[in-house]
Amino acid sequence: MSETDRDNDISGYISAVTALVGGWIVLSAFVYSPPAANFWNDIVVGAAIGIIAGYNALKTDDFEGINTGAASLVALLGLWMVVAPFVFETVREGAFWSDIVSGAIVAVLAGYNAYQSRGTERRTPTAEADTR
Repeated sequence: MSETDRDNDISGYISAVTALVGGWIVLSAFVYSPPAANFWNDIVVGAAIGIIAGYNALKTDDFEGINTGAASLVALLGLWMVVAPFVFETVREGAFWSDIVSGAIVAVLAGYNAYQSRGTERRTPTAEADTR
């Protein structure tokens, strides 16, 4: 197993964990019942994180690494989740800390993936010789 394969494997697992945290953000909107604006923010941003990170997790294989732009977008969404409780003036302690901690985890994991994917070499399948 080459170093590129190991990086893809690790990036895939990190993306999968990030997608699960995005799922928690969606679920936390129902668990903590934050104010309406923050509720919908958790639903929309959490779903976007889950879908994009899930896409990156599924995309990782021997021939393709994760999408750097998608990982960067997820990292930015994670940073937004850290700031959102202050913007929406979330007063419920559980919702407040859930958004901050979840956002920080997403930002760190996705930021790491985006950083790692910048220099990852992509292997391409070799074409079989045409035997005519």
